[in-house]
Amino acid sequence: MLKKLLLSLTLCSSLFAMHEASINLNNDDIEVGANIDLGELNQSDYPDAYFLTLGLLDVGRHTNIEPLYSAGFMLRQPISGTGGLKFGIGVKGTHLKAGMLTHASIPVNVGLSYTLPLDFVMPIYISGDLSYAPSVLSFEDADRYFEGRTELGLQIIEQGSLFVGYRKIDANFKAGLGGKYTFSDTAYVGFKVRF
Repeated sequence: MLKKLLLSLTLCSSLFAMHEASINLNNDDIEVGANIDLGELNQSDYPDAYFLTLGLLDVGRHTNIEPLYSAGFMLRQPISGTGGLKFGIGVKGTHLKAGMLTHASIPVNVGLSYTLPLDFVMPIYISGDLSYAPSVLSFEDADRYFEGRTELGLQIIEQGSLFVGYRKIDANFKAGLGGKYTFSDTAYVGFKVRF
């Protein structure tokens, strides 16, 4: 499975002038993601602001659970007068299968990223993201979707950083079909590369 994920990420980076690619893992899970800068693709006046987001999270400890797929749109810009603080807001679609059940949702997501004002040769940043879809934005057998994550990263080179993070993803099903379901609740390590 890992070889397929890495091959998919490599192919995507060559097909789409990808702005950022990331991979993170722990003993059980692997996640790959991409942020494609739409401003660079159409040569707009707003590069590094509008992104197409793609993600795949495979939790290997469950044999009857398929990976969580996501795709969406994010607007991310610096907040003026705050130094290294960036705010993002967007929407994405998610899909996963757990046995015979299908969970699909359209969560709204917000995120903050802050580069710490330290006199250090490698910048350190903290980021956090929340995504939520109530029942009205949940489809198939889904009832609700919640995703929260936080990361602490170190930019080791201009185009790459290492990070540690924690995520919690609840993909809840309708009451008669299984109710509350925690898809992921774990820490991870990873790296990001900017193209």
